[in-house]
Amino acid sequence: MSTATITRKNSVVYYLGPKGSFSHEAALNLSGEHREANTITDVFKAVLTQSNAFGVVPVENSLEGPVNETLDNLYFEDEIFVGIEIQKKIDLVLATKDAAGEIKRIYSHPYALREAQHSLSRISAQLVPVESTSKAATLALQNSESAALCSRFAAKLYDLKVVHENLQDGVNITRFVAISREISKTGEKTMLLTTVPHRPGGLYRLLERFYHANINLTMIYSRPIRNTPWHYYFYIEFDGEIDDRNVSSCLSSLSEVANVLKIKGSYHTKKA
Repeated sequence: MSTATITRKNSVVYYLGPKGSFSHEAALNLSGEHREANTITDVFKAVLTQSNAFGVVPVENSLEGPVNETLDNLYFEDEIFVGIEIQKKIDLVLATKDAAGEIKRIYSHPYALREAQHSLSRISAQLVPVESTSKAATLALQNSESAALCSRFAAKLYDLKVVHENLQDGVNITRFVAISREISKTGEKTMLLTTVPHRPGGLYRLLERFYHANINLTMIYSRPIRNTPWHYYFYIEFDGEIDDRNVSSCLSSLSEVANVLKIKGSYHTKKA
């Protein structure tokens, strides 16, 4: 799935809503009709069940790590592939309906609350987790005692007043990926998900193939397999594209040492 494929006419791009979420901002980098979904899983469902549909979902945050709901959907949905990575810097603001009012509650997504944990410790208010930062903005709009930890984009969209800026604890970047039912074989990185035999050396034998092929791994992360306690799948990203002969040969050899091998595609990185 190339950039050209994503930006073709009449496509629909789904994102985690409501409007004003960081996912919404990332999705605006892709052409098409933009539609919100209630959850990340709903984005996957929309892409699976509708023709000409694409999705934009968060896959990793530089402060909080991988987004497990996204990884699990990538593992269990065999017909979903990745085509583009969008990196977006996350600047968190505190926004409220009435800048002069006393803030008693702060709404935000759990990830955002953790990403600004140190900054928020200086504010005496109840922290209330909600589905997204944009949902927080809609709640803050309802009364003057509530505030939202959200993006400046959301604050402006919902006509909230920004009372604090740059509340993130350090450099905060989220990687989003565009998903579809078409596999891309070109790009500077490739993604796969795999399981290995549950015995000594199972993972080592898999990683050894990358070493001998001189392929650099950029990410490896384990997740428990649903309904199979104490067994895990591995999420792996590495430099190189499927169409490269060296990468293609390495991927072919992985089938000799992996139980399950799901190649999700190669992709380019775009900075929003």
